[in-house]
Amino acid sequence: MASTGVKLGHGSKVRIGRGATPTWTQLSGLKDFSHPDQSPPDEDVTGHDSPGNTEENIPGLFPAADFTLTKDYVPEDAEDVLLTDLYRARGELILVEITPKGAATPRIWQGYVKKWVGSMPVKGPMQGELTIRVMAEVVA
Repeated sequence: MASTGVKLGHGSKVRIGRGATPTWTQLSGLKDFSHPDQSPPDEDVTGHDSPGNTEENIPGLFPAADFTLTKDYVPEDAEDVLLTDLYRARGELILVEITPKGAATPRIWQGYVKKWVGSMPVKGPMQGELTIRVMAEVVA
């Protein structure tokens, strides 16, 4: 471990929760991924009486964001069946749980599967691209 405490991301986890009392499925074969970026936009609130001839801004709402990752694609395995079902459900709300390596508490968002597409290259492993549109972060 570095003096700052930083570690490799290897071993980080993503799980999908489905249902009112979620049934959790841990995704396997994940490649690089990041937390969803929900940086709020700045909203211009400049008025004729803004001080110092300067623009004024306030933070806007947290936007819905796309959480995209690449994972191993194994046709018709349990994960492919789940992700295909969720994609075809067109908007069924699910939970997405991300636990970075070494974290005691995961972060969870509510969202829906926007895209699940497998690719079959001539050379190299089959991979799938998963995009989940995340909305509110679920805070316990």
